[in-house]
Amino acid sequence: MQLTLDYFQRVHHCPISTWQKSNHCWAPEIKNPAIPLNSDFDINRLGSQCHTDIPLITGTHGKIIVLIKLNRQKLILIGPVSADQISEPHQTFLEGVCLIQNLISATDLHASDLISQTRYFQELRQAQQKSAAQHLFNAHEASFRHNPYDEEQLKKALNESFTGSYGTLAQNPLCSFKNLAIVDLGLIARAAIKGGMNYEDSFSLNDAYIQSIENARTADEVYSITVNGKFEYLRLVKKIQQQSLASDHPLVQRVKAEVAVHLHEPLTVAALASHLHVTPNYLSALFKTTTEMPLKSYLNLCKINASQNELVYSSLPISQIAVNYAFASASHYDQTFNYA
Repeated sequence: MQLTLDYFQRVHHCPISTWQKSNHCWAPEIKNPAIPLNSDFDINRLGSQCHTDIPLITGTHGKIIVLIKLNRQKLILIGPVSADQISEPHQTFLEGVCLIQNLISATDLHASDLISQTRYFQELRQAQQKSAAQHLFNAHEASFRHNPYDEEQLKKALNESFTGSYGTLAQNPLCSFKNLAIVDLGLIARAAIKGGMNYEDSFSLNDAYIQSIENARTADEVYSITVNGKFEYLRLVKKIQQQSLASDHPLVQRVKAEVAVHLHEPLTVAALASHLHVTPNYLSALFKTTTEMPLKSYLNLCKINASQNELVYSSLPISQIAVNYAFASASHYDQTFNYA
């Protein structure tokens, strides 16, 4: 174990110390005045929250610490370490933390487990989801429309140059890491479309994650955004496939594309049919036959699914959310929500 800790410290250049519990207080076994602990971290409180099977990761003011519980009476403290220090090989840092934890508790943790299970990354994810929800709301409000997937793919094929390996994408390491993350999520967005996700929803969600990456100040934020983005796309594609709503019929795909960009407007079968130059009866019958769902039900389902983000991540009253999605009233929204 000591060899592992020494190697980790050499690779990542961060302080590591052990803490002993005495009379309900945690204290370092060996005091090292050259490595002062940031006063923002309350080790007594954090130590009581730390579990034996997963590290506790927390951060504030650009500093991060990791607590790993050896047993009820002893902790390993990694840090404080500047988040900026954890630059491009951030996953290596997390995998090293996992290795230490796995040696102690015989678990099988990976970096993605820390992203999904620790509070530090959960808080980052909540902020990212709130930002993504706001971006999707703004896109719907503005009826913003992306290039269709096949058209965008053609432009990509004409301009793409790939040598078979990833190089440095910027002189600044953080910028290079951001660019790699944006490329990674772009590929995931397109894979999600192939998995049945509506291209408008996929690209809008990708826009939101790109903005979060651009605003990130540290590599750990970038890495968290990327992993959370992949989880979110996987969740959405799985949900779509379970609902069996995907269809290859071009007219049905056009219906879904129109619905995706007009969720904040009154949507009727007659208006959609007129826009697509077909009769309402034909469009309704085709949609029901192809998707096994009435078109009117699909319109309501899309509005309800989109509005759920605002119910979770905004402080708007239900009456305002109902207005935003063109429901006649809050009671109408409530009835539709319960039915959907």
